[in-house]
Amino acid sequence: MMVNKILIFVKKLNTRRVAALLLSLTTMAGCSALPGKVVVEKAEARTDTELRRKLDEWTEQLRSPDPTIRSSAAVSLLGLNLLDAQEPLIKILDDRKENEDVQISVIKAFGFTRDDRATEILIDLLDSESVPLQTAAAETLGTLRTRTSVRKMSEALLDPQRSLNMKMLLAKALGNTNDRGAVDPLIKMLTINDYGLREVAKKSLEKITKQANGNDSTWWKEWWSRNKTKTREQWLEDIVLKQEENAKQLEAKFGQLKLEIAQKSIKLLELLPDKSDPKPLIEAIRSDYPEVRIFAAKELAKIKDPSVIDALIDATTDNQEEVRIEVIQTLGEIGDERAVKPLIYALGDEILVVREVSARALGKLGRPEAVDDLILVLNSNANLPIVCAVIEALGQIGDAGAVESLLAFLSNKEPKIRECTASSLGKLRDKHAVEFLIAALNDEQERVRWYAADSLGKIGDPVCVDSLVKLLSDTSARVRESTVTALGQIGNQQAIESLIKALQDVDKRVAEQAAESLVNIKTMSFDDMEVIANTFYNSKDYRRAESILERQLAEYSNQPELKEKILPVKSKLAKTEFALKDFQKSLALYEELTKQIPADSSIKIELVQCLKEMKQYDHALEWYGNWIKESPQNNQLCWQGRLDIAAALCEQEKYDTAKNLIDALAIEDPNLGGSEFKPQFQKLSDVCAGALSSQKTASQM
Repeated sequence: MMVNKILIFVKKLNTRRVAALLLSLTTMAGCSALPGKVVVEKAEARTDTELRRKLDEWTEQLRSPDPTIRSSAAVSLLGLNLLDAQEPLIKILDDRKENEDVQISVIKAFGFTRDDRATEILIDLLDSESVPLQTAAAETLGTLRTRTSVRKMSEALLDPQRSLNMKMLLAKALGNTNDRGAVDPLIKMLTINDYGLREVAKKSLEKITKQANGNDSTWWKEWWSRNKTKTREQWLEDIVLKQEENAKQLEAKFGQLKLEIAQKSIKLLELLPDKSDPKPLIEAIRSDYPEVRIFAAKELAKIKDPSVIDALIDATTDNQEEVRIEVIQTLGEIGDERAVKPLIYALGDEILVVREVSARALGKLGRPEAVDDLILVLNSNANLPIVCAVIEALGQIGDAGAVESLLAFLSNKEPKIRECTASSLGKLRDKHAVEFLIAALNDEQERVRWYAADSLGKIGDPVCVDSLVKLLSDTSARVRESTVTALGQIGNQQAIESLIKALQDVDKRVAEQAAESLVNIKTMSFDDMEVIANTFYNSKDYRRAESILERQLAEYSNQPELKEKILPVKSKLAKTEFALKDFQKSLALYEELTKQIPADSSIKIELVQCLKEMKQYDHALEWYGNWIKESPQNNQLCWQGRLDIAAALCEQEKYDTAKNLIDALAIEDPNLGGSEFKPQFQKLSDVCAGALSSQKTASQM
């Protein structure tokens, strides 16, 4: 009786807040096509033969007369996320002679999995002659809620070639997405010369925005102009405020009915102005309705107020397993030590899922006093999810006392258990596990090998480097990527040499991670840094070369015995900054180097090149002038630099400046640097004179 009242109220109220009150009920209803006797198979293709067998089996089941089997097969095919798996479903939707019931099952499967790959076909089906097909396609489009599906639906809605009926269905579906990306095209529908389409567009706009201002397109355009640039948080905040305002207006109209639902409904709790006040939620967690208790537990997790712990602990014995699950998860999120004993007690719950979430919650709490009880559960349980949850929890707690108990599970017959164990041992960082993790590097399962490598890196014992180096030839790129990460964490000489070789890995992710690992090694000798920096520089990875060189200067510049070696490092850094086009940094380094090594002409050449790149021509010319006086042997080099500057000025159409420069240089040396340069200077001078003459003539016309 109360559920019927709530349904009536929700229909009248038409707000997102109260509608969510029946979320669990509608979810159950939405999945009614997949009853308990039908199991959607997990698409876990281990071999090409098994994958093909599954594809054929599920494709054949699409023709079953049983709608539940058809739905299960379609969902399973979509779960593979492969083109071969999707193709039979697309063909079914494309075939106008196909059985309508089969097509509807496929359509609903796309909606159930929220797979948007058939969006365009579903849009076309809105013009089908079959009303059931239209209805199924429209409902599925409204549940996809991806950027791609919303964009394609919006484009179709704005397409003048599309039928009026299709546009009405699209407008309604866009409203069901609750995506603000649909707002703009829906507003444009308010100007269409069709009352029905305008009404559907208006209702969809109201559903998405929680605004209620009729079909006045001008108002909507102005509102959208003010709100479209808001962040998602601002957008949601506005919607909440509008909902609260609407709810207050309706409160007087519905009176006592609204108050009754407020006491029973989880969504009315959202209307409370003080979200940090735990009292209403503590009361709600004792509600007669499981949905309300579940919602209250979720909200209490956000508040994380110590005063709610007692209420949550009481709820760990709730008669509804869904409530116990949510309450236990909340206790794990809040992290109060008072929850340890109740959660340990919950490890013995009659429901397997409750025991699993209890173990995970204890892991989040991280309290060592739970270790013994978790180990007891571990040694007396054969359920895969629970064993994995306990192993992960022991890793999160980080108590080395769990190492011995965990080691036995590295050889468990279940790959998932070996994987979880390898990962958790790394979190414990205990060297007693090194030998066993090295053995796990040879596991037949890829994920076990990569977690074993990852954990060895976290433990950081150099004894495992030889074994890790061998793993760099593993056929799995993911394993090699984990291995180079581990070698970087260990960071000894052998690890560095291996990482440098791994920079040439055929997989870009592995090579990239090897580079990152080299950069992130915490302790390196001067010589190691030099090798790594040169490796990056020679491979034109200038950004990483810069990082290593800067670190080398910072860590070793003050060591007198390395004084002579520091200058080449600084020079290499200057070259690196130049390659990165950070000419200002490069110039500053070269200026320091010219003071420290005044006789090195190559430094001056690169310094002047920086000035030229920065278009500081006067400064560059000053350098050339002084240089000729100081080192006459560089006469030709300096005149070539001057010629380059004059040519650059001409290219920039700064003819007056270029002509003045050439004239000044001719006064300094009538031969303009000699027979090699004089004709080129004269040619540039003639070009400047001609251009200036043309400009003067044009200005007089």
